[in-house]
Amino acid sequence: MIEAAFAQLRLAASLALGLPFSPRSLDRIIDNLQATRREFGGIDRSGAELVQGPPLDPAAMRAVHLRRFRAQARRASRETAYYAELFARLALDPTRLRWEDLGRIPPTPKAALRARPDDFVCRDAQATLNCTTTGTTGRPTNVCFSNYEMQTYIAFSTIGHLVAGTLSEADILHIATSSRAMLSNICAIGAAQRVSTLVLTGGLIEPAQTLALLAQERSISGKHERTSVLLSYPSYLGELVETGLRLGYRPTDFGLKRIFVGSEMVTAGLMARSQALFGALTFSEGYGMTETWPCNGTVCEQGHLHFEPSSALIEVCDLETDAVAPPGALGRLIVTPLPPYRDTTLLLRYDTEDLVQTLAEPPTCALRNLPAVTRMLGKRRLSVAVEGGWVYPRQVLEALEALDCVPLPARCGFWAVAGGVAVEVVARDTEPATRRQIENALEEQGVPLRELHVYSDRSQLRQPIPLRCDLKELSFGDAASPPPPLDVWSFLSSRQREFTQNAFISSF
Repeated sequence: MIEAAFAQLRLAASLALGLPFSPRSLDRIIDNLQATRREFGGIDRSGAELVQGPPLDPAAMRAVHLRRFRAQARRASRETAYYAELFARLALDPTRLRWEDLGRIPPTPKAALRARPDDFVCRDAQATLNCTTTGTTGRPTNVCFSNYEMQTYIAFSTIGHLVAGTLSEADILHIATSSRAMLSNICAIGAAQRVSTLVLTGGLIEPAQTLALLAQERSISGKHERTSVLLSYPSYLGELVETGLRLGYRPTDFGLKRIFVGSEMVTAGLMARSQALFGALTFSEGYGMTETWPCNGTVCEQGHLHFEPSSALIEVCDLETDAVAPPGALGRLIVTPLPPYRDTTLLLRYDTEDLVQTLAEPPTCALRNLPAVTRMLGKRRLSVAVEGGWVYPRQVLEALEALDCVPLPARCGFWAVAGGVAVEVVARDTEPATRRQIENALEEQGVPLRELHVYSDRSQLRQPIPLRCDLKELSFGDAASPPPPLDVWSFLSSRQREFTQNAFISSF
């Protein structure tokens, strides 16, 4: 009991004061949560407060964020080449930053990190892992992490699963993500192993192969008969649904209970159509990116995207002026990962390029004590400015993926034309009735449609939205038949064969 109380106090001190986390204390907390769940079957609300800390009023949270930001800025100016140059050019003293000074620090562009990744790594850091982004929408970006950071991320991910009950000892977790998504994969695997969940890393292989793995019956003591949890991308889930229904799979062929989806936009249509293949499901929708890890967002029951405030400073800035966006306004998400979560690659006011809207009214959902914005609307460079506003990828995808006449995932694109936008999409047919369905759905989502191009083949698309499901990885199962074994012996001359035989015999 004394050790458990000390571990909780140590965690509280780190959350409140920004002190480095103690791996031993985190391990102790995990052990206690596991023991509690085994004895009582679950974790009550106090478990969540243990991780998040008590809710703070806006003024107190603002003070905590300023103190943490100042500490991170001070270290960044001393230990990284990029921010040493920046603060010298701005003539700003990071030790004396006030809240109103934050706006003087320009958001860090993705292009700068992509071009000079090592200039953001602290000179005194012990970098042990270089992770890259998957590169779906551009050249991959490099971010370095330390052993301390990785141990901390896995521990907090484990605590999160134990508190929320999203993984259990009986679960079988299938990870169907890109092997280049190293950071999220390591954290998912590490946390699952701490919870004693069985993990299968399938990767982004052909959907038919993944479906066969999901439908496979298992006979491992203490585990479900089939895979019970899937971690993947929305676009790949769409491929699974489309392929599974075409191959004649039914909900009784699977045992999935929960699907973790993220890294792309999840639409209501995708979630509804997924249940035709897998049956009733619980979707856990999140937001995260390698550059700002472990600042991860969670979507609540009312559709808000919430962030745990101790891990990062979240800002929503105007698209043009970098000023703070007012309530209900459009802006881009600016994130600063804070200590003690980040100590290797430091990023101040990182521009994620993701568009969101601030909430017009205070939330009333179950996560109302956490900072929140709307769901992601899409990348700024994939959005289109029109008269009176913007058109986002989410609007177009929500409209299209709700229609059975559009195969999943929706293969589409859009661009500006006079008076609105032109939309292109792959549909099951190009009949007038199909066109009318698509037009009506787009207009219901507020898309100012002026041109519609309906195709039967994805190769006809001119400006398709990039999808992560296209980052396929080959496997032996992709070939129609396995290649014949290589007969090395046939490549040797008679003299080489004789020499090899003699050498083999003499070795005994």
